[in-house]
Amino acid sequence: MPISSPIARHQVREEIQRRILSGESRPGERLTQQSLAKELGVAQGTVRESLLELQWLGLVESIDRLGVFVGKLDAARLCEAYQVREFLEGLAARLACDHASRADLARLRSTAEQVWNLSQQHDEEEMGVADRGFHLQIMNLSRNTVLTRLAEGYRVLGMAVRASRDPHEIYEEHLAIVEAIEKNLPEEAERLARRHVNRTRKAIEEQAAKHEFTPKWVADSKQQ
Repeated sequence: MPISSPIARHQVREEIQRRILSGESRPGERLTQQSLAKELGVAQGTVRESLLELQWLGLVESIDRLGVFVGKLDAARLCEAYQVREFLEGLAARLACDHASRADLARLRSTAEQVWNLSQQHDEEEMGVADRGFHLQIMNLSRNTVLTRLAEGYRVLGMAVRASRDPHEIYEEHLAIVEAIEKNLPEEAERLARRHVNRTRKAIEEQAAKHEFTPKWVADSKQQ
């Protein structure tokens, strides 16, 4: 049975996104509304809306008179996303100072610990999930819905990043951001959050310069 919209649109978007991030759908592959609608049991309009959302996120691109294709995600595009992320997450950390409760701060510290522990277990996939969760918590603590919505695009792109950074440095940076928020130091919280994101961007740029950067799902698909 066809699933209903708007739930349908969300489910279709998540499924197409999953295929792209897992490598099941490869860069340059054409995505046809008719075949996807038939396969997923939804109207073509639902697929069209889902593809528009994915285009906004940077995962697909539309070419006039040719159709919609899985986007090519390279280091340059990711670094562009990280340039935007640096400013948005800095603002989120600043705003979080006005809203974070003791319980919120405890959850942030717990998530930072989880990221560290998973790094010691060499569980990169779950560590990435936990790391994104840490940043999402701060974004939500900003209580700014426009900011949260703008951040959605680069969060999805971040799912393709596996930058080589010292896990202990990441752990220390996470804790420093939490401490600044706890002490209600908005300028310091913003500075630390921006520096944290900036260092990851530079790590990606360094990998790209050495021709060592590969989007996560491309690497994973080779192992399947």
